[in-house]
Amino acid sequence: MGIRPTRCTCTEEQLNLVGCDCSATRDLNDSLDNLFTGDTGPVRTAPVLQRPAAQEYTTTSVELFTEPCKKCRGTGTFRSFTGRSLGSCFACKGAGKFTFKTSPQARATNRAAASGSKAVKAVQAWADFAAQNPAIAAWIEAERGSFDFAAKMHDTVIRFGDLTEGQRAACQKLVDRKAAKAAERIERIQTAPQVDTAGIDRLKAAFDKARAYTAAKATGLTLRNPKITIGGMTISPAKASSANAGALYVKQGTEYLGKIMNGQFLAVRACSDAQRDQVLAFVADPAKAAKAYGQETGICCVCNATLKSKWRLRGIGPVCAEKMGWAGLAEDFGVDL
Repeated sequence: MGIRPTRCTCTEEQLNLVGCDCSATRDLNDSLDNLFTGDTGPVRTAPVLQRPAAQEYTTTSVELFTEPCKKCRGTGTFRSFTGRSLGSCFACKGAGKFTFKTSPQARATNRAAASGSKAVKAVQAWADFAAQNPAIAAWIEAERGSFDFAAKMHDTVIRFGDLTEGQRAACQKLVDRKAAKAAERIERIQTAPQVDTAGIDRLKAAFDKARAYTAAKATGLTLRNPKITIGGMTISPAKASSANAGALYVKQGTEYLGKIMNGQFLAVRACSDAQRDQVLAFVADPAKAAKAYGQETGICCVCNATLKSKWRLRGIGPVCAEKMGWAGLAEDFGVDL
């Protein structure tokens, strides 16, 4: 039986097993007489914690696949284009080979699966972006083939799923600019001045005759596109392969002023009112305009050569009217060949 210290409140059973452990007896002034001679209770013979027995681990053999390094062709040495050794290969670290736990066929299959998954994610990312930003997505789709910025924005959406606030603002600004230009183009077409269709038909017929005449005379040679130049202003037909086939282009030197199409002169903003009036006057009566230009300057309206004699009064020279294939134009201008 254990000795009960003064002020001990422990039970008899607890006192017999572990001795007094109550807080009431924890006094620094308590006597230590029973520290070595008193009954301290039973002594524990087994450790408190039982550690589990050590586990035995077994290793299994894994098949490895070895492939030569493609960078150094299995040599482990990096060589310059002259064949001089420059040290260990950077790709394989000088080993000359790579070791894999999967076969080449399995890795190829995994790469194909990853690529397919990536493509599916890209399509879904673009679909989600287009649903939230239809105007910007439509602009990117229309412009990314020819505009590098639009192509980069498309790649950004595919990679990150969205655009930053700044990128979205820039795209929206370009969308608004394109819409404004389209509205301006429609207004320009609606307000474009009408031209004399009879004069246009005469010019087109003259150009067609010039092409046929030149093709017959210059077999095997590259045909030049016919044109008429008056006062520095050049009118030439659009090529058959052009998006504006059937139209007449108008230039002032190298500056593009507009085109005559569908009975209208669609002038650009750079075209002044005086230039527009000059184009309309020329198209209304090409013969009269050519004669006035020839009498004023003495220059051929086709090749800008100096005119003499009666040809000065007609605005076109005999070489351009006959040898260069302008027979139809000469007839319109009243020239007898």
